[in-house]
Amino acid sequence: MSSPPNYLRVYRKRSGLIQEDIAFIMDLPDYSNISRYEKGQRTPTIELLLIYHHLFDVPIESFFEQESEIIKLRLIQRIIQLVPELKKEQITLKSTLRIRFLEETIKRLTK
Repeated sequence: MSSPPNYLRVYRKRSGLIQEDIAFIMDLPDYSNISRYEKGQRTPTIELLLIYHHLFDVPIESFFEQESEIIKLRLIQRIIQLVPELKKEQITLKSTLRIRFLEETIKRLTK
């Protein structure tokens, strides 16, 4: 399984930046924390991920590709279970809108 630390290092290295550069950009006193993030010894903060997102122009999701796929599959399964339950309820404008949204979401996620 790929993890954010591996991606962090890959994006930084592709750019030619060194850990000290990232530490400076993040206003950290030294680069040891960057090293820890890249080695997986410390969980990346949302601030670090957003900085990498903006700096290297990569989607946040790219840091969690495998995890994102697992979550997406779970989401689809849960929606598939929910829609029939909603259809059992009294049909109202609100329930129709909910069902339509969920069905469109399934289509979008399974493309």
